Amino acid sequence: MEGILVRGLDLSNPQNYSDIRLQIKDGDVLLYEGYTLPSRVIRWATRSRYTHAGVAVWWNDRLMVLEAVGRGVSVTPLSANLRHYHGHVQWFTTRKPVSQAKRRGMIQFAQQELGKGYALWKSIVLGFFILFHRGVDTRDRLRRENKLYCSWYVAQIYNAVGLDLKKGVSDRFMTPEDIARSPLLVRRGVLKMHRDK
Repeated sequence: MEGILVRGLDLSNPQNYSDIRLQIKDGDVLLYEGYTLPSRVIRWATRSRYTHAGVAVWWNDRLMVLEAVGRGVSVTPLSANLRHYHGHVQWFTTRKPVSQAKRRGMIQFAQQELGKGYALWKSIVLGFFILFHRGVDTRDRLRRENKLYCSWYVAQIYNAVGLDLKKGVSDRFMTPEDIARSPLLVRRGVLKMHRDK
């Protein structure tokens, strides 16, 4: 039997995913710490502990993840996402309350981006900029792109409702680590698979 445990900031007291999932809100951020070879390369190139980012959204009674992955911008059930992911997923929410209207605006923007392609080459260029300490564009402007990568997608979702996750870092150069260090967000827990013997 397998299930998903949530570890809050008190790591000695894990909670069941089914008990805590109702606390996750539309627009909450999910940051992934992967342990596969591609994830290790991403961590090395971006100097980050995080390798992927997504945004939580409720669709009817299902908790889903909006994310930009190799197949493009898509939506996946969070439980399936966690079951197949090799690593931990950190759950972040906003430090200060965000209105339901803004949360709806975030999700509406995110849904409009569904189906767009994955910006593989842009993500590789970002890795080289970081790896070789090159300056990046710090201007932040909301614009529609044909292709996105994960952290850029998350930053754009927040930017769409006037929430700048990291001042001085353009959304298109945002890394999952930048999102984790955002003064607007606070970590609520770690989601990971638990397999009973």
